[in-house]
Amino acid sequence: MDIKTAVELSDAKEAMRQLLAEQVGTEQRNEADTRFHLIDVLIQGLFGWSRDQIRLERAQGRTYTDYELGSPTLAIWEAKAEGRVFSIPVRTRRGMIHEISSIAIASDDAREAIVQVNRYCLDRGADIAVATNGHQLVAFCPREPDLTATIPGKCLVVSSLDDLDRNLDRLWDFLSPEGLRQGILRSFLERMSAPSAPKRLSSIIPNYPQYIQPSALQQSLASMAHLLLINVELQKDIEQQFFEECYCESGALSQHALLSKQMLNARYASLFPAEEASPRVEPVMAKPGKPLLTPEVLSDAISNRPIVLLGDVGVGKSSFLKHLMYVSAYDEFQHALYIYVDLGRTGALSSDLKEVVLDQVESALLEEYNVDIFEAGFVKSVYKQEIKRFDRGIYGSLQVSNPQEYGRHLLEMLAKRQDDRASHVKAAIGFLAKEKRKQIIIALDNSDQRDSETQAEAFIIAQTMASDWRATVFVSMRPRTFYQSKRSGALSAYPHRVFTIAPPRIDAVVRKRLQFALDVAEGRRSLESLSQIRLNLSNVAAFLQVIMHTVDNSDEVNLFLENITGGNIRLLIELIANLMGSPNMDAEAVVRVLEREGNYIIPTHDWWKVAIKGDFRYFDPSRSLSANIFSVFSPDKKEHFLLPLILAYLDASGKHRNSEGFVSYADLTREMQVWGFRATSIESAIRLANNMRLVESNRRVTFDEDEAGLYGTLPDLWRINTVGAYHLRIWCTTFPYLEAIAVDIPLFDEELFDSLAEHYRSGALRDRFERAAAVRDYLTEIWLSSSISAEYFSWEAACAVGESTFARVQRFLDRATA
Repeated sequence: MDIKTAVELSDAKEAMRQLLAEQVGTEQRNEADTRFHLIDVLIQGLFGWSRDQIRLERAQGRTYTDYELGSPTLAIWEAKAEGRVFSIPVRTRRGMIHEISSIAIASDDAREAIVQVNRYCLDRGADIAVATNGHQLVAFCPREPDLTATIPGKCLVVSSLDDLDRNLDRLWDFLSPEGLRQGILRSFLERMSAPSAPKRLSSIIPNYPQYIQPSALQQSLASMAHLLLINVELQKDIEQQFFEECYCESGALSQHALLSKQMLNARYASLFPAEEASPRVEPVMAKPGKPLLTPEVLSDAISNRPIVLLGDVGVGKSSFLKHLMYVSAYDEFQHALYIYVDLGRTGALSSDLKEVVLDQVESALLEEYNVDIFEAGFVKSVYKQEIKRFDRGIYGSLQVSNPQEYGRHLLEMLAKRQDDRASHVKAAIGFLAKEKRKQIIIALDNSDQRDSETQAEAFIIAQTMASDWRATVFVSMRPRTFYQSKRSGALSAYPHRVFTIAPPRIDAVVRKRLQFALDVAEGRRSLESLSQIRLNLSNVAAFLQVIMHTVDNSDEVNLFLENITGGNIRLLIELIANLMGSPNMDAEAVVRVLEREGNYIIPTHDWWKVAIKGDFRYFDPSRSLSANIFSVFSPDKKEHFLLPLILAYLDASGKHRNSEGFVSYADLTREMQVWGFRATSIESAIRLANNMRLVESNRRVTFDEDEAGLYGTLPDLWRINTVGAYHLRIWCTTFPYLEAIAVDIPLFDEELFDSLAEHYRSGALRDRFERAAAVRDYLTEIWLSSSISAEYFSWEAACAVGESTFARVQRFLDRATA
């Protein structure tokens, strides 16, 4: 039979008809002939695999696979001669689904082929194993055999070519390239097998993760910390002072960053493919202290196109705009009608973005320039030319003959004009600019706190304002939204000028923000919102001084803050504010030490505890700044190390990384499959790593972008970021981290689960120490049995990094019992 690759199910049915016709009267074939005349036809002609998707006789060690399908490998087929008939046990129920163990018991030939292909799949990370003799096939999800060498689970059995013909529609969905890529057969078999998911301690904890009620001191500190550190920039009476003194230039690099300067500098370099037409993208700071966004650029911006400020969430786009207004372009803003529109906090309650913008434009004109655009005299001034035209029209003669009727028609005309709200606001802005001879500057800020659709809509509004209102318009966007809108065509017609904003130096931000807050707390700056608060601010000021002293003297804390916040300044400041009032921070103890010794450095493990647990008793991945990198994605215990291996591979230098630190998803998947991980588990791990901010793609998909996380087709390039590097290099084997995530680790060892369940409520240091040590020993045992020997990751070496945190606790416990 001349094999023609099936493209559609109809092609497969025609190939099936020919195959059945050719089997009449043929002699029994050996394995080679079976492969050539039968199995090749099944794979290509019936299930639609093209030659470039099939690899034959692939070697790994001393073993060779017959067929590997897909890249990455999705299925492995093991071929046997057609004379090696698989005996299928008779069942009382009809159907194609059997227990794997039943097939293995009924047929030695089938058992041999099943065991062989199962091992190949486990070693090479394929999702589906197929054992076939050309006439029959057994397809299943590979699993580690149990203690009796039995492979658990269900399998799909085709008992003959006639059986295959009868069920071809369904088998096409299961075994065709697209069916395997979608995981249809795997999902079906796993539902049938219903494997029990490994249990987590969190499943037995009442009211998990258990909110901790803060003390009166902690509540007071939390309230004041949020006012002085987070909300201070919103206080109108000191807003200008704040941005003059607390602004830090974009793009400065710290000595504490775990990634190379080259990788951090290339943060937005791969936003658009090189072969694709794209806007001019340039950093807002060409050199330290020399902004590209000069007054000349502002003047040139009356070119009917908005200026896009591009940056990830929390990097400082709002601060840049405020600093531009108050400092770097102060004169230009003073001689302009400047309208600031906040699409974040202020506009969050409205779904109609256009109305939000118009509301805030009206409010800004009234509050900042004392202009009521609906005041009668102002409306008549705006429509002066329209009134002249009205007077020349059919009602103009009534001005003398019937003034009352004339006035009624004139008011109807003006009312109609102002009722068209968008046109009226535009006309009012144009009138003011002409009358006052001022440039119009409008900033649409904080759209990146809204969803992708809102950000794209904000850009369209900015485009309209820039072209129709003749205004200089700034609009802030996240990289992914800009990229998506560009690709979808929403922005493709506009040649934009785009300025990227990279994070400032973390230690400089912390120092300036803390000093400003301390000045307010100690009364060196007046803040009206504090004038009516009768609180003793001495504790707040003392804590601010402690944090400043800690940042000035602890490289470990700076390393933590720099990397775990990933350049998100908003997150950084929130973390510091949360530390001050966290119920997981012993505020009373800090006060006592200060009274006794006069100074204090907050230990790194206290920062870790607040970052990992927040205001709760137990770690919860949905509420934590940390991720559980020992999560699993299938009933395969060695997957505890899948995420660490992915992070380590992305972190390792070598030819697999390009100049910007990116690794292709295909290379990453092939590497993980070398150690026996399934393609579907690898994809799940990448999705989790992305949504927990451990990695980033060349398409700048970020965790904050969508509540649902990353969905759809995966981007083609990935790299580790500072958050992932901190988890991998520093955090993952420490006592505080392992003790905290113990409640979230899926435990395959039931005895260990029962042991930990007995004492999970205990907060005693010894019990916490034993819990963390037990989890570390559990992971070590799995690592030693996994046979993984990647040169870029060693569990033993990782444990050595975290050993000092265990040793410190052990010494304390030893002293306590001495």
